[in-house]
Amino acid sequence: MHKLLAILLLLYGVLSHAAEQTAPGLLIDVGGYRLHIACEGYGTPTVVFDAGLGGHAFEWRAVVERAREFTRVCTYDRAGYGWSDNGPLPRTSSVIANELYLLLTALDTDGPFILAGHSYGGYNMQLFARRYPYLVAGLVLVDSSHPTQVERFRAPPFNLNTAPTTRWGMVKFGRAPQPHPSMPAALKKLVREQMSRWRTRRTLAHEFLGFRDSARELRDAQHLAQIPVIVLSRGKRVWPTDTRGDQLEHLWMEMQTELAGESPYAAHIVASNSGHQIHLDQPGLVAYAAAVLTDIHRLSHGGDPGAERQVLGVRESVDFEAGIWLRDTLVASPGDQLPLTAVAPWDAGSPN
Repeated sequence: MHKLLAILLLLYGVLSHAAEQTAPGLLIDVGGYRLHIACEGYGTPTVVFDAGLGGHAFEWRAVVERAREFTRVCTYDRAGYGWSDNGPLPRTSSVIANELYLLLTALDTDGPFILAGHSYGGYNMQLFARRYPYLVAGLVLVDSSHPTQVERFRAPPFNLNTAPTTRWGMVKFGRAPQPHPSMPAALKKLVREQMSRWRTRRTLAHEFLGFRDSARELRDAQHLAQIPVIVLSRGKRVWPTDTRGDQLEHLWMEMQTELAGESPYAAHIVASNSGHQIHLDQPGLVAYAAAVLTDIHRLSHGGDPGAERQVLGVRESVDFEAGIWLRDTLVASPGDQLPLTAVAPWDAGSPN
């Protein structure tokens, strides 16, 4: 209760400067440095969120407020962000996934976990799921990065360089991006303060310099186990409305489709009203994806009578925000091949 109260106080601006604040969650040692994690809600499986490159745990606030109603949810700060200590170099997905493993195994919360990763956070969560599949009940990829995207953007006809060619170099920062307009004013202030810190920018720089290494680590990892996956892709274009922009948009969607093909038990949904930050534009859709995977786990494991707020059919308690279903091969259990015939409401006129 005291952790939830601290978070609510934070949101209403009662807490002051972030550097002077007490962390709203727990600080857990993962080998000589501490990572910050804050959990709310009850039930299994636990949903864990990871932000994109240079992102922050607060981005997930609107998703957490929905998902905590049907299961336990946790947001954490990667090393060097938020209330977490700086971590060792290099800052690649391999290091980050191992840190998350140490964090979750030290946490007083039983697995398995549903992992949700946005953009670069999708690298981290995909790698974690490949390394520790026995801890993973499902994977939500929120407009996630693809392990071959750097090379494919670089190749003709695009010739677009999207990541440094070496982990050694200098990253030049311009003006920090503005917080998403949906965020409460107090949260926007906190985000601006955190993004202005030297150590935040240092961490972002090293993650960016290690981006190609992270992609290679993911490509070199074992194939994804038969874990249910939901891929959420943006519905609004981010490239110009011209021939080149059309080609870039097509390539991005092609890679998103490939991510959905990593598991035989997958859904691919286009978030109609979202840009790249789907969790901020349509937080209900991300919560819905977590609810579907929660249902699948509970159905395939006969429920969890010891968990508080144990409810089957939790997806029915979460609004399905505007989306287009491109694929649905989800099942309740890979063992019995029991299909979920109505995973979500379809658009009017679409087949059931």
